[in-house]
Amino acid sequence: MVVISIANQKGGVGKTTIALNLSFTLAEKGYDTLVIDLDPQFNLSFGILGMKLLDYADKNIGILLSKNSVKKKEIEESIIKINDKLDLIPSHLQLSAVEKMLVNAYAREMKLKNIINQIKENYDYIIIDNAPSLGLFLINSLVASDYIIIPCEPSYFSIAGVQLMLDTVEEIKESNLNPKLKVLGFIFNKYSKQSKIPQKRLEQLKQLYPNIPVIGVIPRTITVEKAEREGKPVFKFDANNPASVAFSELAEWVIENVK
Repeated sequence: MVVISIANQKGGVGKTTIALNLSFTLAEKGYDTLVIDLDPQFNLSFGILGMKLLDYADKNIGILLSKNSVKKKEIEESIIKINDKLDLIPSHLQLSAVEKMLVNAYAREMKLKNIINQIKENYDYIIIDNAPSLGLFLINSLVASDYIIIPCEPSYFSIAGVQLMLDTVEEIKESNLNPKLKVLGFIFNKYSKQSKIPQKRLEQLKQLYPNIPVIGVIPRTITVEKAEREGKPVFKFDANNPASVAFSELAEWVIENVK
């Protein structure tokens, strides 16, 4: 079982799109997958569930994290089965309030890890979608993860924000909260060959961090935008779309390189 955080402290880089598509694609390839929505903006949960998200006010990741101790049965009751191979623990409207409550909690950085440890035997992959900020939720996510994937897009601020994320990873490792945490690689999102800027930014990323691989390049397409609006993976719209192919290749890379 492998836990992977999709994280970047810069917003608008496509974390949720990547978390959703990677999770659905791994499941489509036959792997038991759980996706955890740890973003208070709950875009992933709302995209998948729509207004049904409101039905889970008492069964979501916020409720689980707010408890002093949580039983395996409570965790299992908060898991929503999306299909035969994909499960979801949703975010909720009140998740931001939970993060504030955790400030004074005992072993606050370990809460998500303790939850995952009770159910990890049921999955091949656990994917965590994160908020675009450094807070207790992101720290919990990194402490609970084996790997982090850092999405970025062809903008100067996105590339500059990568270093903030890498610094946070080093702090987590050096503090012994999770000394084995590894950066799996970058995903370059919203790429277009029609402009020189994305190509330039991609080369800058490779030059700045030659020891961290770019494990996926996701093209910007209208199909991705349509899929985002409906909370569906791109391959549900068009399996032959360049973005669908890119996400399939990303999943294959993860399967082959992460054990």
